[in-house]
Amino acid sequence: MAAVVESLSGFLDLRAAAPFVAAALAFYFLVEQLSYHRKKGPLPGPPLVVPFVGSVAQMVRDPTGFWDAQGARARESGVGLAADFLIGRFVVFIRDSELSHRVFANVRPDAFHLIGHPFGKKLFGDHNLIYMFGEDHKDLRRRIAPNFTPRALSTYAAIQQRVILSHLRRWLDRSATDAGRAMPIRLPCRDMNLETSQTVFVGPYLTEEARERFDRDYNLFNVGLMTLPVDLPGFAFRRARQDMERLKSNLGE
Repeated sequence: MAAVVESLSGFLDLRAAAPFVAAALAFYFLVEQLSYHRKKGPLPGPPLVVPFVGSVAQMVRDPTGFWDAQGARARESGVGLAADFLIGRFVVFIRDSELSHRVFANVRPDAFHLIGHPFGKKLFGDHNLIYMFGEDHKDLRRRIAPNFTPRALSTYAAIQQRVILSHLRRWLDRSATDAGRAMPIRLPCRDMNLETSQTVFVGPYLTEEARERFDRDYNLFNVGLMTLPVDLPGFAFRRARQDMERLKSNLGE
C-alpha cells in the first residue's frame, strides 16, 4: 500500500512539474526564434526555424535542392547572402566569390574557422588540415607542398587523363549495347574519381581487394556525411566514423 501511495505521489509531482517544464521549453523556443531573427535581420531565410535542428531535415533529404535554394535566396538578396539555422547554429550562406575569398583569407583562431561538417571533428579528426592553425598548419602545408608543384601536377594530369578516357570508353560501350539510351552517371563518376585519386597518389601499391575495400568504405563514409549525426551503433554516422578509421588504416598499410 505504501508503495502505491509513493508511486501516486511521484506521478502527481510529475504532473505538477509538467506546466513548468512546458513553460521553460516554450521560453527557450521563443528566445531561439528571437535570436535567429536578430542575427538574420533583412537577409532572406526561413521565417521560422525548427527548434535546435533547424533546416537539417531538408538538407539531409535533398542536399542538392537545399543548397540550390540557398544560392537562389542569396542571389535574390542583392548582396549575395542568405541566412538559415542548422543544429543549433546560425548559418550565413555566401554566394559572392570575392566575399568568400575574404572569409577564407581570414581563417585564424580569432576570426573565421573552417568547419566542413557540423560534427566534422568526429569524422575527420582533430588533427585534420582544415582544423589546424599557426605553425602546425604551415608545417603540414610545407611537407605536402612538393606533391603540388607544376611538375607534379603535370604528371598527375597525364595519369588522370588515361583513367578518365578508359572510363569514358566503358560508358560509351555500355550505352551502345543499351541502344543508346540515357544512363545515370553519378555513381560511375564517383568510381572514376576514386580511381583517379588512388592511381595518382597510391599508384600500383593498392591491390584489387584493397581498392574494392577502399571504395566500399568511402561510399559508406559519404552516406554518413549526408545523414543526421546520430553517433550510436547502427546509425550511418557511426558507420562513417568507423569507415574513416578503416580508410586511414588501409592507406597507411
